[in-house]
Amino acid sequence: MNRLLTEVIAHKQIQRFAAPPTHRLAIGLISNGERLEWADSNIHANTSSSPFYEIGSITKTMTGLLLAVGEQKGFWSRSDSLSDLIPEWSSSPYAKQTTLQQLVTHTANLPRVPLNFKATIADKKNPYANYTEEHLAEAVLSEVPKTNRGHAYSNYGFGLLGWILSKRLGMSLHDAFQTMIFNPLGMTNTMLRSNNTHSPDMIPVFNAKGNPVPHWDFQDATAGAGAVCSTLPDMLTYIEANLSRADQPLGDALAVCHQEHYSIFQSRGIGVGYSWMFYKEKDGSTTHWHNGGTYGSSSFATFNRDKGKGLVILSNYGTDIRSQIPLVGMGKLNVDKLARTLTSKLYQKD
Repeated sequence: MNRLLTEVIAHKQIQRFAAPPTHRLAIGLISNGERLEWADSNIHANTSSSPFYEIGSITKTMTGLLLAVGEQKGFWSRSDSLSDLIPEWSSSPYAKQTTLQQLVTHTANLPRVPLNFKATIADKKNPYANYTEEHLAEAVLSEVPKTNRGHAYSNYGFGLLGWILSKRLGMSLHDAFQTMIFNPLGMTNTMLRSNNTHSPDMIPVFNAKGNPVPHWDFQDATAGAGAVCSTLPDMLTYIEANLSRADQPLGDALAVCHQEHYSIFQSRGIGVGYSWMFYKEKDGSTTHWHNGGTYGSSSFATFNRDKGKGLVILSNYGTDIRSQIPLVGMGKLNVDKLARTLTSKLYQKD
């Protein structure tokens, strides 16, 4: 594993990607219980401290886990409708028809952001800061039932899911994550930044050109979509929990998150669990993954339980449109491309 990481980071394109003095690229690998971290141009077996990164949409896997933990405790069921949990929405045909499972699998037929979202943006570099639960309720009550239930990725849906679960628990989403996920898993340096709860050790963030941008702020109405910040060691602890779920206090809930709850491309083995995306490798093993991004951060997390391996990449640089060019050798490197390089080597047949 050490040799794999050494070979990959020696590549000239990756060195250029990591080279700017403000770029704090961090990579963590797990293989059958062994952990390896690369940060600040050094490889470490383990580190006890690390700066806080925005993990963006990887937060959604934790919102999914909160749903699964609450199911285990009997607080709700995946088949509950929105109006079952928010009775004041009982007059809404959409809320009566839409379930928690549809929210967690991106099959609730919601757009990426609510229709009233744009009007709440005061700072385009910090778009979620002013979207409140009043705006969320207004958006949901304006939705109409739809018959087509295809998979459509939605930050709106996961903000809604996290808000509903926290309301049902009678606590903030920050406190729900802390007591029901982070504390049981031993993630002592992870928190949900919602309603102005800030970590004092947040790493400065930059866009793809290296210009400073603000961290994103969230209200509870959208926090479930992307408000978690964490460290590389804690994120490896999270991946380790997903790999060794039988030995974890949340093992049964983690198992539910990994199961297929919606098939996207059945012939190719591509589907979605409780937010975790997955696909079948050529050797028949299953790889779960999720990425994340804010305007100044990008991240990737993946694991393959059949192989006992996992990967985390955290960056305090955002991406730009040029890095998305789908041609080999074209475009700038980004975290997703780096993740594909590493996983193709990490998960290759032993």
